[in-house]
Amino acid sequence: MDKNREVLTHCPHFYTIINFEYYNNDIISEKLIDIYEKFIFSVDISIPENVLKIEKLDDVLFKYIEDYCFREQIQKDILKIKVRRGENVLDTIVSAVISFFENYDKIRTRRVQVTRWI
Repeated sequence: MDKNREVLTHCPHFYTIINFEYYNNDIISEKLIDIYEKFIFSVDISIPENVLKIEKLDDVLFKYIEDYCFREQIQKDILKIKVRRGENVLDTIVSAVISFFENYDKIRTRRVQVTRWI
């Protein structure tokens, strides 16, 4: 099987993520989708840890697209990522984004809007 096709078997939301229409001035969404695409096609999928990371990243970016509150939180948190010299930039950013998702999942509280009947 072709490597790209094998990668896509682990990314069920690939086309949804790639075809996401973000605003013209939304640089963070553009860069996240670019990082997603570069990362999943550059990782060695013969290593099980990498496959898990690809699957998790796919879930995280799908959540990013579907959940506005999560998108807002990621856009705030992503500015705090620090990459040290000599580190793999893609891997560091992906690990940080996955970590943000895990923290968000643990502490999220949904805003409940109360509607009034007139």
